[in-house]
Amino acid sequence: MRPLARVLTALAVAVAVLAGCVPAPGQRSPRVAADEAPSSPAPASDSGRPVPQRLEFLYVFENDRTAPYYPLEGVGGVAYAPDGTLFLCDEKGGRVHGCAGGTGEWYQFDAGPEQPFRPVDVRVDGFSVLVLDYGSRLLLRYESGGALQDRLLSFRNLDSARDRLPVAFDIDRDGRIVCADAGAEQIVLLDSFLNLSQVLGEPGTHREQFLAPSGVVFRDDGGFVVADRGNRRLQWYNRLGYFEGVVGGEFDPRNPLLTPQGIDTDAHGNLFVADPAAGAVHVFDRDMVLLFTAGSELGLLAAPQQPLDLAVGPDDLLAVSDRGRQAVLVYRIVYD
Repeated sequence: MRPLARVLTALAVAVAVLAGCVPAPGQRSPRVAADEAPSSPAPASDSGRPVPQRLEFLYVFENDRTAPYYPLEGVGGVAYAPDGTLFLCDEKGGRVHGCAGGTGEWYQFDAGPEQPFRPVDVRVDGFSVLVLDYGSRLLLRYESGGALQDRLLSFRNLDSARDRLPVAFDIDRDGRIVCADAGAEQIVLLDSFLNLSQVLGEPGTHREQFLAPSGVVFRDDGGFVVADRGNRRLQWYNRLGYFEGVVGGEFDPRNPLLTPQGIDTDAHGNLFVADPAAGAVHVFDRDMVLLFTAGSELGLLAAPQQPLDLAVGPDDLLAVSDRGRQAVLVYRIVYD
């Protein structure tokens, strides 16, 4: 390079550094690596997808004597229908409640066909509501109004090699089901015909092993995320069941997860995680980068104590079932 060109290049670099456009020699680029992203708040996604910035508290369904759902004895899984109807499992009380989206009126579902009836998780599938009964190990299908339709699936008869103990499930647009099996410490995949198609994992702390898997959710690409509660982490897989990555773990010094449990995604692929031990909700973007954690700083009325499950609903609503307060807290997700 000619002397004059070298001088002009040096001047250009100096101007760029002063303007903040490029890092100075020896400094790191201002772009933050995925594993070094700040926990709160996060910048807008490079893809242009909306990114959650915070949770705004709206209201709470308290467990008081005047409430039509009283008494709530062991709040569990929650789910939203597209019309805003909220469904809530009361595991210890052996009841499933619905709150109509249009009127706000509460009603109760039919009891399960077998005793003890211990509903732990619920999902909406088209015009039906699917309820996971931990007591009978049945997946039950209801009408949205609460009338029992049929036994959709028996986990006792699913696999002759094991006695399955389902604690959480999800269903995708194709009718496939993914289920967390707390008994065998595995993840079970069923095809759209409800046939066992794949079993993932075994007890342990290594990659693709689980300790008390407690939450599962499908992603919009057909993959799914597992809340690996005992290992304090999230593991995610692609549509074919191949391992994709992990967030958290016992040896991650910046791991915010204590006991990740119920999980759900929004329409943009962002992930919401209920963490009972932390008394908080963690929010990740679709690349599994932590955006923020919402907990005690929300204030006395708005803060969860022991959030067990959560559900993203229409109009950017987020319902959180709180075992500590025996209540359901409802927030609005505020995006960038």
